[in-house]
Amino acid sequence: MPTRDLTAIALFAAITAVCAQPWASVAVPVVSSVPFTLQVFAVLASGAILGARRGFLSQVVYLLLGAAGAPVFARGHGGAQVLVGPTAGYLWAFPIAAFAAGWGRGRPGADGGPARILGVAAGLVCIYALGVAGLVVTGTAPTLAQAVKVGVIPFLVLDLVKAGLAVAIADRVRSAVPVLQAARDR
Repeated sequence: MPTRDLTAIALFAAITAVCAQPWASVAVPVVSSVPFTLQVFAVLASGAILGARRGFLSQVVYLLLGAAGAPVFARGHGGAQVLVGPTAGYLWAFPIAAFAAGWGRGRPGADGGPARILGVAAGLVCIYALGVAGLVVTGTAPTLAQAVKVGVIPFLVLDLVKAGLAVAIADRVRSAVPVLQAARDR
């Protein structure tokens, strides 16, 4: 893999980590055990900007860093135990969501607005679907309805804004930062 691709992957793993830190998150325990963070933006932007493969890999690197103990997860947590805790479903969804968000990038006739919007929307659906499943499986929410109540509803409006922002900036960021372009894109 070219150095340019490795750099872009590492950069978005780091951006996701920064977006998870305490200064970028707000815990609202009355509403949910899931913190409000900027991670959804970083995950969806990684796919929309880097494309499916590199966006996916950036999120795998992020999960590996966290599993190894680096304090890259929400609220500055790290360690493999986070990957089986209440937010595990959301975390495991990140690579899949980044892949979905970047699916249209570089495909003939699909690299425009509608494909990008659909890809990012699919990425957000992946995050919510696996996140809700994780809340039920870990026992954080006893029912599917309760999981949606605590794991989707409080976040939906802000996450739609984050998704829209990821769509809006994707092409501009790629043009402004050449290292983000895949070797085959040049």
